[in-house]
Amino acid sequence: MSNPPPRKSLRERKKQAQRSRIIEEALTLIGQSGIADMTIDAICERAGISRKTFYNYYGTRHDLLFDICVSRTLELVRGSVDEALERFDHLDERISHVLGMQKQQLCQASDLEHELARYSIASIGNSLASGATLLSVMNENFLRLYSASTGDLKDSLSAEFCAEMTVGMIDTVILNHLHNPDYDAGQRYDELIDFLCRSLVRERARLRVSGAAQG
Repeated sequence: MSNPPPRKSLRERKKQAQRSRIIEEALTLIGQSGIADMTIDAICERAGISRKTFYNYYGTRHDLLFDICVSRTLELVRGSVDEALERFDHLDERISHVLGMQKQQLCQASDLEHELARYSIASIGNSLASGATLLSVMNENFLRLYSASTGDLKDSLSAEFCAEMTVGMIDTVILNHLHNPDYDAGQRYDELIDFLCRSLVRERARLRVSGAAQG
């Protein structure tokens, strides 16, 4: 039986509460007027803290925004992969579930979510360190997905390769969605799910799942 995680001290809980307050006020400001008008001074005023207190948690405005983007990306991807591994036995079902959740999230995203998605994409392009962190969050979770389903992968493919290629294609869909108002991200996700299942999954695995669905 595993031991429960150690309980946080009162000081740690206060620090976490203060960090959460900073993030909450930052998100409120982004929702009201966008990232461009989200300043450290405005956050401090809303949170009732000094700039010195803010700098105890984040060195720059970018550090705060990047923390928000990474946390939200991790929450969505890790949660969908966890659920896929728990609910489904076969790789094509798992791929369909994870990408289906991402499709729903992207197509129904609020203006706030679009702002954060744009910032995430910009971070990947503007900073090697930031880009590597965001990509690693995605890669690590898709690697979990494929590593747990190696029996369904085609013989010539590794879980590492499949994870990297999947993340690259997802990022392309998101980028096109953000920059082209006429881009049909929903259709592209459906096509991507079909492509991944046909390209990565053994035929016997796909036929097995298809036959079970028809029965």
